[in-house]
Amino acid sequence: MALSDPSSAIQTVIDAVVSDYMGMAVYVFTDFDGSGTPSAKFFSPSQTEVWDSNHKVVAAANLPNTLFEIGSISKVFTSRIFYSLQGTYDGNTVGSCMPSISLPAAISGIPVADIVTYASGFPQDNGLPPDPRGPFCPPSNLQNFTELVAWFNSGQHSAWICPPGQCYTYSNLAWSLLAIAGANPQNTYVDVYDEYNTQLVELCAGLGMNNTALFNTGQVPSMACGYDGTQPFDIGHSYLPCPPMEFGSGSIVSCASDMLQWLLYNMGQLQPSPTEFAILQTQQQTGWTRGKCGTATGICGGPTNGPTVGIGWFFPKIAGAAGSVLSKDGGVPGFSSWMGFESWVQNGASAPSGNGVVVLSAGSLASPVGQKIMSILLNAEVEAGLSSS
Repeated sequence: MALSDPSSAIQTVIDAVVSDYMGMAVYVFTDFDGSGTPSAKFFSPSQTEVWDSNHKVVAAANLPNTLFEIGSISKVFTSRIFYSLQGTYDGNTVGSCMPSISLPAAISGIPVADIVTYASGFPQDNGLPPDPRGPFCPPSNLQNFTELVAWFNSGQHSAWICPPGQCYTYSNLAWSLLAIAGANPQNTYVDVYDEYNTQLVELCAGLGMNNTALFNTGQVPSMACGYDGTQPFDIGHSYLPCPPMEFGSGSIVSCASDMLQWLLYNMGQLQPSPTEFAILQTQQQTGWTRGKCGTATGICGGPTNGPTVGIGWFFPKIAGAAGSVLSKDGGVPGFSSWMGFESWVQNGASAPSGNGVVVLSAGSLASPVGQKIMSILLNAEVEAGLSSS
């Protein structure tokens, strides 16, 4: 149940964390006036001005269309794009989706259904915690598809791979491999980055998200200024979010107005067709809670449970309230993001979700802000999950 008007409390949450010229763009969808009909409302810092990447002030009216890097929220786009290309997760493997590419069995045999539920078997690679063995795949082999395939075929670090489906592990590389496999490249010289971006732009165009695409250097002048902690990026600082071949896990650039559409789509508020409704039901199903892979020990699985996940989504715990929330956060150098909404398909989907939040932020502020706002809407604490980028 929403408060009579949570706007003041939401604004307080935002203003309490931003400083200097840090950008933050927030859309909240809820029943603001107590009428029973939810609506969307935009929020941004009210006490500070916001800089773009050239250290120029962004007019308040332009903030909804100012670009941010969304980091690992990209993964829920990747799973959706894969579904549109391949038609299902079940029964597919990396190898069956791109049979023209020769890969070792330990890679080609990974089921897609395990990748999208964070159980690929690849080592954790988001630094939470850091792997004392070092990177599973070195950045030098993440520059293009040819180098990535050559590295897989070299067999390096193959002993680090756990059996798929056995344990939870947050692998950006696995999601990026999924993005590539979905397009069924015929050889390693295919521009898989461009292939994915074409599919992304097509998906977003259907939702009126015309500012959303993969990162490219031409987007930097119109972006919010990135922040390292409380320090703004210098003018001319590199905004590249991640190595080129990890595009499927975290390279999308978007704005708050576009991400509101993505939020509403996933909430069922855009009156999905029967086909889209079935896809949303598949994406948002629950039931996968596995032991966490032991990054520091190399143990595959263990007594500690990982988070509960859907397809790309996470289900944070809710204190003191029935029902559930789906969320995904993201973080790349300079930016963070958080998107969450009250579950709806698990309740027979008689009505779309009525509470949702998307936060795009400079620096690393998005997750705590999103969780606090969602807690205000539900009048119950939304606990931090394990889904960091």
